[in-house]
Parts: sequence; C-alpha cells; structure tokens
Amino acid sequence: MSTQSPMYSVLVSGASGQVGQSLRHVLDTEETPLFSKNSWGFLDRSSLDLSQSDNLSSVIEGLLDKHAPKAFVHAAAFTAVDAAETQKEAAFTINETATRILAAACAKRNILFVYLSTDFVFAGKSTDQKPFLPSDPIHPIGVYAQSKAAGEKAVQLHGGPHYIVRTSWVFSPFGNNFVKTMLRLAKERLQFLSEPNQQTSARVKPTISVVSDQFGCPTSALDLARALLALITVQSLPYGILHFSNAGPVHWAQLAGAVFEQSNLPITVKPISSEDFAAAAPRPAYSVLENTLDPKARHWKEALAEVLSILKTA
Repeated sequence: MSTQSPMYSVLVSGASGQVGQSLRHVLDTEETPLFSKNSWGFLDRSSLDLSQSDNLSSVIEGLLDKHAPKAFVHAAAFTAVDAAETQKEAAFTINETATRILAAACAKRNILFVYLSTDFVFAGKSTDQKPFLPSDPIHPIGVYAQSKAAGEKAVQLHGGPHYIVRTSWVFSPFGNNFVKTMLRLAKERLQFLSEPNQQTSARVKPTISVVSDQFGCPTSALDLARALLALITVQSLPYGILHFSNAGPVHWAQLAGAVFEQSNLPITVKPISSEDFAAAAPRPAYSVLENTLDPKARHWKEALAEVLSILKTA
C-alpha cells in the first residue's frame, strides 16, 4: 500500500543551518499557534540545492506546486564571510540568483516569502552610536554583504507578499557560530595546559585574542525562530524590511568574555583590533540594528544562558 507524502503549510530552506534547526527545535519543544509542527517542511540540500541554478527553477516550481504552502522561509544562504571573497560566483549564485528564483515563484502564487538577511549590509563607523533602521541606506562591504544585499533587491523586485528580516551575530546550540567556536578554543587551551609536560599549567590562565572594535547585537537563533513563528502566524506587521536581534550592543571580545564567564571557564580575553586579526573579508565597525520585529526582545546575555544550558546537556 502506497503512502501519500505529507503536505506542508510552511516550507523552510536551510534545514541544517542555525535558523532551520532552531525553528525545528522550537516547534518540537514549545507550543506554537496556528501552524502545528507537522505542517512545517524543512528542506535540506538534498531536496533543494541552491548552488545548481540550471534546474533550480523547475525544482522550486515542483515543490511549491506539490505543497501549495502559505509561507516560505528562506533561511539557506552562503554565509562563509571570508570564503566569499574568493568564491564570489558561488556566493551570488546562492544568495542572489536562488533568492530571485524563489521570490519570483512565491510571488506568482501569492505565497508569503520570508528572506533572512544580515546586518552586514550596513557599514557603520566606530564613532556611530545610533542603531540602524530598516529604512536607512545600505552600504554593503565585502562579497558576502553585497550578495545578501542583492538578494534583498531581488525579493523587493518581484513585489509579492514578503518580509526581509535582517539579523546579526547569530548564535545557537546548532551548526557553526562564534559562541561554539569560543567554547571549543577554550577547551583546547585548557586541555593543552593540563597535559603533564606543561609545567606552568597551575600558574597560567589561557588567553584568547578577540576583536574589540566591531560592534553589533548578538542574536540567539532560538529567539529569532520564535519571532519568525509569531511573524508568520499573525502577519500583523506591514510587509517589507524588519530588523531582529537580542538587546544590548557589544563588541566581539565582550561577547567572548560572557561566554567564558557563564561557562565558568578560566580564560582571559585579549582585545585586539580588526587590523591585527586580519580577516580576509572587511566587516563593519558598527552594525547595531534597531529591533522592529520585536522591540521587547530580551538581552543577549539571557539568551546566551539558554543556549549554553542546551549545549551543556547535549
């Protein structure tokens, strides 16, 4: 006896990414209104490969015709900021071309299209103190930021019902992110100093160098997922660009310090400049977002505690 494949009210690209996994986690562990967890379909690369632009249109048309979803959350992206500098074609294929095809297909069917973008479309200076509004002019620096900005333009061009949700400094219990990198580095340093041949281990407090001249707002992907769930189910906000982050501007070294403090790890953070760190891609010195999706979002330290708690029990 054949079984009919499930129909989904909401489709999500980037199932294995931070936002995709966080959406699944929230749906699995918390009560959500209107859409049950079984009505959400998560698309990984095997079912939607955004790098294959030759047949992407037919694949997308097939998925949308099969499920006839009410909404499509486009969380998949080329997010390797430094690698994008030498992989420009790949970054634009995924972040602009695939987004354009998706947005056009959704607009044709009047499907709500939610596109996740980035604070990196702004290029604030170190002297800036005013958070960026969705209406502020953008100035993307670096290939990654430029490709995401091009994706935004593609969504707006097709004119269907859509939200462009810019977010910043995303961390979660899932995937690769700054918080998990800091935890890994800390444990490696502590493990090294605990080895028998390290005679000074009792007196040495490991040091990790972290950039201190880039300011933004950390964002828990779990909180972003909750905000997206509310946005999609209620749709009370006008279509267009929205910003979401947790509260509290900070630089990377301060975020690292909080990770070590909340994790009770004896690590010293050494603040360094972006010039000293010498990343391949340029990054904005200031990209703090004015939260227009959920102005009452909690502080990032509280959100960090939740993520660290989940990681501890994983």
